[in-house]
Amino acid sequence: MIELFGLQFFRHAFLMSLLLSLLFGLLSFFVVMRKMAFLGAGIAHTAFGGVALGIVLGIHPFASSLVFCLVSALLIGKLVRIGRITYDVSIGIFFSFAMALGACLISIRKAYTFDLAGYLFGNILGVSSQDLYLTLGAGMIFIPFFLLFFHKILFMTFEEKVARVSGIRTDILDSCLLCAMTVIIVVSIKIVGIILVSALVVLPASFGNILAHSYKKVIVWGIGYTLIIMLGGLMLSFYFDTPAGGTMVLLGTFIYAVTLTLKRREPA
Repeated sequence: MIELFGLQFFRHAFLMSLLLSLLFGLLSFFVVMRKMAFLGAGIAHTAFGGVALGIVLGIHPFASSLVFCLVSALLIGKLVRIGRITYDVSIGIFFSFAMALGACLISIRKAYTFDLAGYLFGNILGVSSQDLYLTLGAGMIFIPFFLLFFHKILFMTFEEKVARVSGIRTDILDSCLLCAMTVIIVVSIKIVGIILVSALVVLPASFGNILAHSYKKVIVWGIGYTLIIMLGGLMLSFYFDTPAGGTMVLLGTFIYAVTLTLKRREPA
């Protein structure tokens, strides 16, 4: 195993796993608590339209997908807040639109050299220094945000009207949370792919809820769980020559299912 760290691509993949474990461990808690898991999956799939748009316009797919997803997430949040539409309906509409847009744009631009499969299914072994810096930058912005506004987000989650009356700008806070979720999801797409990233949005906090009864412990368990499945999936994929993203999600689902089964067998 030690010899693997002599390979630069493996060191990059290892560092990226550490960074994303912390980000998803925190993000998943707020997403699950606010019942926004489906929104996370919708944003991940919306990125396909942004990637395709970047390919057609000659823009870097990361930049185009990030802007496309941010605009979509903020628009969804705005429509939901003014009561014009629900999260489920808005996500269904934007999800379908983005996937259809991506399919049509890709069909127009048949001759392209971009690794589209890498965005769909992930390729953590292809992580570059630039990807690491982007993820580190996202962490330096959003980890302090999560910690600083932890109690306000919880207040908004369970008593949004009371929080608004208390002077909390719930609209701004909700928009910031949507932006954080979008950036973290888009940054991680290269690792686990558009199709699989939604699992990392849901599984960590869901696992933490099985073992812990306090919010802070749920986050700690979620971070530890994400670290195990990302590093474990990375090792297993290297030795068994399987896709890293798929291996991580399979390992995470297996651990979650076993833990849930054993927990339910415990005497009340």
